[in-house]
Amino acid sequence: MKLAMITALTALALGSMNSEASVNTYTYSNTEYCQLTAGNASEITLMAYSRKLGFTPTPAECRVLLQVSTANAAATQPATASQQQLRFQRGSVIRLNTVLTQKLAAMPAEERMAVLKRLYY
Repeated sequence: MKLAMITALTALALGSMNSEASVNTYTYSNTEYCQLTAGNASEITLMAYSRKLGFTPTPAECRVLLQVSTANAAATQPATASQQQLRFQRGSVIRLNTVLTQKLAAMPAEERMAVLKRLYY
């Protein structure tokens, strides 16, 4: 009886872990790592990000990637609400739900920036 209950609990726990892992998917990029490095992120944050990325980009790679990303950023329009949110979200475990994201999108840009700073800093 105890063995059957332990087996059932183990199967339930493994099933819930798999469903939770499939919900929390995030794509890590070397460009984002380099942006964190340029933004003076803490060593702990960089170590965690490089562990999730699977490698640590070299400083030469970061220079090239940042030159390309800054050239692209200069050519684009002013940041939209989703771009502002993504910029604050980099390297953070905080993920906003859709209702809050929609409320942020409806705010004026200055107010949205203030709210994002309070949430992520």
